[in-house]
Amino acid sequence: MLVLAAGLAAGLGALVMHAGARIGAESDAAIRLARELVETKAPQLASAADPHAELEKLFADVRRLRHVRIAQADAPQPAIRDRVAPEWFTALVMPAPTESRIVTPVATIVVSSNPLDEIDEVWQELVWLATGALALALVALALGSLGLSRALRPVAAVADSLSRLEGGDYAIRLAPEGPPEFVDIAERINALATKLQRLDADNRALMQRMIGVQEQERRDIARDLHDEIGPFLFTARASIGALARKTATQSVDPAQLASDCARIDTQIAALQEINRRILGRLRPPVLEEMGLGDAVSALVRGWREAHPEIALHVSADTAPDGLDDSIALVAYRVVQEGLTNAYRHAGASRIDVMIDGDANGFLQVTVQDNGAGRAKPAGAEQGAEKGLGLRGMEERVAALGGVLRIEAPAAGGVSLIATIPSRGNATPGST
Repeated sequence: MLVLAAGLAAGLGALVMHAGARIGAESDAAIRLARELVETKAPQLASAADPHAELEKLFADVRRLRHVRIAQADAPQPAIRDRVAPEWFTALVMPAPTESRIVTPVATIVVSSNPLDEIDEVWQELVWLATGALALALVALALGSLGLSRALRPVAAVADSLSRLEGGDYAIRLAPEGPPEFVDIAERINALATKLQRLDADNRALMQRMIGVQEQERRDIARDLHDEIGPFLFTARASIGALARKTATQSVDPAQLASDCARIDTQIAALQEINRRILGRLRPPVLEEMGLGDAVSALVRGWREAHPEIALHVSADTAPDGLDDSIALVAYRVVQEGLTNAYRHAGASRIDVMIDGDANGFLQVTVQDNGAGRAKPAGAEQGAEKGLGLRGMEERVAALGGVLRIEAPAAGGVSLIATIPSRGNATPGST
């Protein structure tokens, strides 16, 4: 709109600049024509029967010419008719006045310029031109606005889709229409909505699995309390009751009392061991006391003592110190899960545990066995790619920005590999 207005103003300004010269040229031409007419008929005035009547006839002929006025020198000038052009425009384009005196035998005739008719014509032309240009500009503006609104109609759809995505409506899909750029934007928004929908479904499934894992942990703890701690507590209470009854009698055998106390002490020691095992399953205290490397070594020693028939090797010398508690705990759990799956399902004769830290800020935890291989991945349930334990590990590693993967080396067996950023600015795959 501003461009059209500027173009219209420039065109009108150019016409106004040339209007003065045009009006002056018209006035000069009219003066010359009127003078020639008067000079041609002036000799006839003296020989005419009625010179004054002939003079009035000459005035009538000259007055038919535009842009001039004619009168006798001693007579008043004819009145100027009503004007069309405004005063400011007249003052802007009015040329210098021109007057010519012609002496005849009858009277002195004055012919002067009268450019007001031409000024009015120029003004009317300007008005019509401006009106037409304005109407054309309005039509062009309306057509341009209509075309622009139709071309930008997909923008409203894009904005609405983004608002719905922000509100959690991931089922929204945009029709790919309009210019190629909007088609590309629509396809990208649809891909984003599909991914968000999948992530939302994954999050819901994860929440359900987390609830299931929590319930399973509660059931396991309840079972341990009932099946293991409960009998020991009952036996301890019964032994203490028997001991109390014996001490109430007159004849107390010191050796028997010592035996009973030893038996109660054994039962309490068993309770402490069960308590440590449950606490270790909830959160290994060795992590805080010994660090990741020593804690993993202690874990491996326990497995090695329980299963001496399997060669178990650990390499944790390059494990970094001062790891965040959450990172150390996830790394420990990966080793724990990998060993559990290897012992239970792989049928391996050798298991290697490796924990390495590099200068790029990554901690890599590997549990590798020479067992059944990809035919039955470690931790896999029958008919499933990953068991609940491995899925839980994968989600824990992903929550720290890491990656958990299962590989089948060419030599056989299965490798469980977790790559975890050991500092905040590292991201998987940047090495």
